[in-house]
Amino acid sequence: MTPTLARRAGAVTLIAATAAALAGCGGGIGAKLTYDDTEKVKVSEIVLTGGSGDVTVTTAAIADTRIKRIVRTDGSADPQSSYQIDGTVLTLDTSCGPHCQVSYEIQAPAGVGVRGKLGSGDLALTAIGTADVVVGSGSAGIDGATGAVSLRSGSGEITVNDLRAEATLVAGSGEIVAHGLTGGKPVRVQTGSGEISVELAQAAPVTARAGSGEIELLVPDGAYRLKTRTGSGDAEVLGLVDDPTAKTVIDVQTGSGDATITAVPGS
Repeated sequence: MTPTLARRAGAVTLIAATAAALAGCGGGIGAKLTYDDTEKVKVSEIVLTGGSGDVTVTTAAIADTRIKRIVRTDGSADPQSSYQIDGTVLTLDTSCGPHCQVSYEIQAPAGVGVRGKLGSGDLALTAIGTADVVVGSGSAGIDGATGAVSLRSGSGEITVNDLRAEATLVAGSGEIVAHGLTGGKPVRVQTGSGEISVELAQAAPVTARAGSGEIELLVPDGAYRLKTRTGSGDAEVLGLVDDPTAKTVIDVQTGSGDATITAVPGS
């Protein structure tokens, strides 16, 4: 199927035009425009690409896909096409030409998967299916995912909640906070510099690595095979049974920083 290039204006609103430079859009006169489109397609996958721009994805029990674009440009050229649909795949490009960037607010059908890369910008995903995303610089968050998640950030905080399958969270520099992890699937968390805080709602294998920063794990009460290593810092285990024969392994390592693993009674 030939991709549907989304040049439609939708509801276009000129929100601001100022003589000040807009962040990420160069100098000179700037403008911010909003485009609202509804595509009569039940999108199953969203692919991210481009330079700088924020992306927000929420889901609902709908059969179409609603796309809000916030375009920032210096006004030197008409914004180029910035998204396209091919079958049930929606591709979002946060670049729209010279001195132009796009941020998106997407409402998609339930179960949508998200993958791809953002150069810089914040990413917020809510109640999705799967995720496999790399963010160069900017914060990244997921609140609810039913499938596997891989989220990597060069620099910026990663925050996730209510993940129900396997999770891999990696930050070059930045804090990682992961709460409400269920499903009993493996969890891998790593940061070059920054703290790590992980809370399991259901027992699962955990591998956690911090180059410089503390690691704190809260896990359900029970027996685990525990591995702790610290370069400079203390390791403390509170309320857990360390059983060398246990199938569930918790493996924690810090270069500089304390590591604490705490049992949550009755969880």
